[in-house]
Amino acid sequence: METTKFEYAITRKKKEERLLAAYNSYIDSISKFKDSLLAGRTNERFFSLTAWGIFQTFALKSFFLDRNLCLTKLCFYKCGLLDELLTNKYDEKILDYGIVHITFALLSDNNDLINRYARLKHSIFDETIKLGSSTPMYILQCIIKEDWIEFERAMQIMKNKTVPKLKMDLDAAYFEAFAEKDKNKMEQILSELLSPKMHKKRNSQQVYGDFISQPALGYAKLAWLKGIEVEVNSPYVPKELLPVKPLESYRELDLFTDFQ
Repeated sequence: METTKFEYAITRKKKEERLLAAYNSYIDSISKFKDSLLAGRTNERFFSLTAWGIFQTFALKSFFLDRNLCLTKLCFYKCGLLDELLTNKYDEKILDYGIVHITFALLSDNNDLINRYARLKHSIFDETIKLGSSTPMYILQCIIKEDWIEFERAMQIMKNKTVPKLKMDLDAAYFEAFAEKDKNKMEQILSELLSPKMHKKRNSQQVYGDFISQPALGYAKLAWLKGIEVEVNSPYVPKELLPVKPLESYRELDLFTDFQ
């Protein structure tokens, strides 16, 4: 049955209310979070892991509710910096978590951060690439660095191990189309990734799944960063986030001074 305008408005209101509720919940808990950190009940690693999720929510709220693109990019930038800290200092396996993390670094439009992200690795990253589990992330790093020799090596692993194990045939096809700079094919695959069935399958996390679609958003943004301006007709891939427009200056946001 066709969705009425009223039903659509209610659905839209509900998802925006959910995002605002998540934002307010974090705002209300920041002072307790700070007290816990100062008292030593929370260490830097746990704080950083939690802060990443907070800044993710703040980025979405800044963009979808406030239409503040500058603050949105600063929040994405902070997410990338936290990934760096957690990987380099605590050997956190961020690169095994999927594309969401690297997507936010890409959406910051901070070239220095993006280039550093392309060189991130944890202690067993080489092993997990060979096993096929971290291979897609490594391929994205290769694309950023334009290291096509390593790209080809990693693609063989992805085809032989990742695709059969994780059912990522569309992802593999997109990477190949990317290497060939086949814009039409890239757009076709993005459209498939944005189908209701695929979106639901790949975006079960409710905070961002109501607003953006992974991996489509990350794949589209990377294309724009490399000069391939793919066209995507979906509200889950906001057109305002795709053009590469770095901020004049970047600063690290602080939960305890910027959001209270």
